[in-house]
Amino acid sequence: MPHFWADVFRGNEQLFAYDHRVSDRKFFVFCRNMFAFALFGHILFIPIFYLLGNPLIFTNNIIAVFLDMVCLWANYKKWHGRLLIWACEIALHAFFCVIVFGWAQGYSYYLLALVPIVFYSRCRFSARLIVSGSLFLATLFLYHYSRTHLPITETRYSMTLFVYVCNLLANFVGLSYASFYYRRYSDRLEHELLKLAQTDVLTGIHNRRSFEHQATNALEHHLLEKEACALFIVDVDHFKRINDSFGHPVGDQALQRVTEACRRSLRADDLFGRIGGEEFAVFLSHTDSLEAMRIAERVRQNIELCRIELSDKTRLFLTVSIGVTVLHATNHTLSQMMSSADQALYQAKNSGRNRVALLNE
Repeated sequence: MPHFWADVFRGNEQLFAYDHRVSDRKFFVFCRNMFAFALFGHILFIPIFYLLGNPLIFTNNIIAVFLDMVCLWANYKKWHGRLLIWACEIALHAFFCVIVFGWAQGYSYYLLALVPIVFYSRCRFSARLIVSGSLFLATLFLYHYSRTHLPITETRYSMTLFVYVCNLLANFVGLSYASFYYRRYSDRLEHELLKLAQTDVLTGIHNRRSFEHQATNALEHHLLEKEACALFIVDVDHFKRINDSFGHPVGDQALQRVTEACRRSLRADDLFGRIGGEEFAVFLSHTDSLEAMRIAERVRQNIELCRIELSDKTRLFLTVSIGVTVLHATNHTLSQMMSSADQALYQAKNSGRNRVALLNE
């Protein structure tokens, strides 16, 4: 049992490392697309700002194009805080545009739209709160300023309406993308978490919880339809000795070899899972005792053919003991079937190991 928990902890370390790499990749893609979208938008606004006639904002937009390119480069380098820096650049650009052209052109929408994007960043939560609060205060200030001051540069109504629609569209597209991206990401994570909750990390097959859940459902179906079914438990012989003599990496390799041999030996609809450190269980649908013994013997023989090449060129030979049980009147729950298979397994071990035993009842 201690070896089982050691396997679980090593598997969790690998899982967390994998999740971290996947999360970093997703964040990299999100930032890259947002920076590219902003760069494209600022480039499109170059002629618009030129026509609006304010050289300060035109120059500011050119600087924004350069900063977007810097953010793309920082994203490639995976600098922390790159999304926050980009958000500040967009906010300052929008701030100056409202001061110069007024509230009516819709630049203030960028300040509000940036709030959820800021919370996607990897910065400290306190930093995200400070930036979001600053965006809120800036929006209030700009609203009050626009009510008491005329725009520095007046524009025609048609141009104001055109820029307003462009800004509204840009914000809708940006927020829609961010929402869609993270909704799809969360759905994918939910699917992966469900899969991980049902999978043994080391071997890639069902873990005990998943195996028992699915085997229970299958058994209920067979009881309802009064169909034959069987279950057997596979135990790797002298597994503790393998771990103690050669180390856990060799023990892990042995479990993986046993898993591969079992997969080759079982039928497509057989349910296969790891239920303990070196124990595996197989639920066989539509199977009587003779067929179950035949399949279990095939598993045993294929595992007996497994070889592990060690670093000193010696070979490690693997064998297993298998206990088989079938459904009958006094054995009609999964726990009872597993208990019967355990008793058969002990018979196989007591008879010398590397053999298959059927519980005699």
